[in-house]
Amino acid sequence: MRHVFIVTVLLALSLALSAQRPGARADANPVAEGEIKALELRLAGLIVRADWDGYGKHLASDYLHTRDNGHVESKDEALASLRDVKRKIIVMEMESADLAIRIYGDTVVSNAEFTTSVRESGQVKTHRTRQTDVFVKRDGQWYLIADQGTTIGK
Repeated sequence: MRHVFIVTVLLALSLALSAQRPGARADANPVAEGEIKALELRLAGLIVRADWDGYGKHLASDYLHTRDNGHVESKDEALASLRDVKRKIIVMEMESADLAIRIYGDTVVSNAEFTTSVRESGQVKTHRTRQTDVFVKRDGQWYLIADQGTTIGK
């Protein structure tokens, strides 16, 4: 009886596994890819200009920002941090490289390396980060819904 049970469980498991779809593959969508590339450049420009109202318009209402220390911020928290007049870091220039965009219907994952020049404590410094952004399309508009940056080297 125990052998029949084991065979039945294994058969059910193998049927369930074979019925699953193969792994998700990115869609070929040159229009969406162009829109996201342009949006990435627009967002970088808004950051450099410290146009936080303009930047906030591109963030989804349920946006989450994960800092490089692991702290997660909501849209309101992230914008409040950016608007803080006591901020010690002012972004002067952002340049992207190695941009990879993968499209899955109305969701896009963008990954790029950014070289950012900042003024920090009166000194100009350059940082390199690897940024992953997730965008969703809602009502015909792309919104940044989540992002995380990781510092490259120190």
